[in-house]
Amino acid sequence: MKNKKLVLYVALAVSLGACGNDNEPESSPVPDGRTALTVQGEIGTKGASASRAIDTDWGYNDKIGVFMVYSGNDAGLTQENICGGADNKCYVTTGGDGNFKPDGAETEGDNTNIIYFPVVGAVDFYAYYPFVSPLTDYIYPLDVAVQSNQEAIDFMYADKVEGCTKENPKVGFNFVHKLSKLVLEISPGDGLNTADLKNLSVTVGDQPIKATFNLSNGTLACGADKSDITLLTTESGTLSEAILLPNSAKSRVLTFDLNNGNDEPFTWTMDKALDAGSKYTYEVRLHRTKVEITSASITGWTPENGGAVDAH
Repeated sequence: MKNKKLVLYVALAVSLGACGNDNEPESSPVPDGRTALTVQGEIGTKGASASRAIDTDWGYNDKIGVFMVYSGNDAGLTQENICGGADNKCYVTTGGDGNFKPDGAETEGDNTNIIYFPVVGAVDFYAYYPFVSPLTDYIYPLDVAVQSNQEAIDFMYADKVEGCTKENPKVGFNFVHKLSKLVLEISPGDGLNTADLKNLSVTVGDQPIKATFNLSNGTLACGADKSDITLLTTESGTLSEAILLPNSAKSRVLTFDLNNGNDEPFTWTMDKALDAGSKYTYEVRLHRTKVEITSASITGWTPENGGAVDAH
């Protein structure tokens, strides 16, 4: 993508205890002199929408996972390398304004998710969105089979931030989208009207539906399972979208069904590979006899140029 990066500024302040102090419970009250991590996220101007899936805003109650590890080695995310118990800590922006706080700390007085900067030594940080727990071996499970809640599958990852110390506690996380997004802007053409679209369903055939993402090295691996995926379509039938797993196949069949008991489903073959971090937008006009793609572009996540095609 011409990456629409999400920049998180993390203020990590001084702790009185050293990193990895096993004698102090993570949920204990904050001792005098310790200042908790604070997080501010900037990803563009907050608009009227509360949906994270629109690509530019945090959503209300969006949660990220944060890890802190010892610096100066290649161990990555392992239990032995986790520093100060900061293993998949959950931070939340309740107002969707990019101000993140430890989940539970503000409303329940729960200190479990608070991260403290060590007094001595450097640390590295990892972060991802959306937060899940538990994780096994720092592998994030991905499943795009169900599209009804796109915020839940809009996975993003921040590259490791290295060599952080208390002397320079401000850390920037640059999040990027690791999946692909398909957006269809649909309108009625010859022989149809707006009312004809109200029962429209759109599917994309034979797509990988499960994958894993290694949070330690930032790599995604698709599984063997494939299935038809039903896109999330508005009640009016004028907008249909899906978040899909990246894959190199340059041919995928989309089916448009008016579900009116009369018209046979229309099909169109998309001739582009799905690249990580790219959003593919097509203007689709449904005619009684065919599907017409009036414009095509790859914008938002990774801008590229597209072309217009017709499909019967």
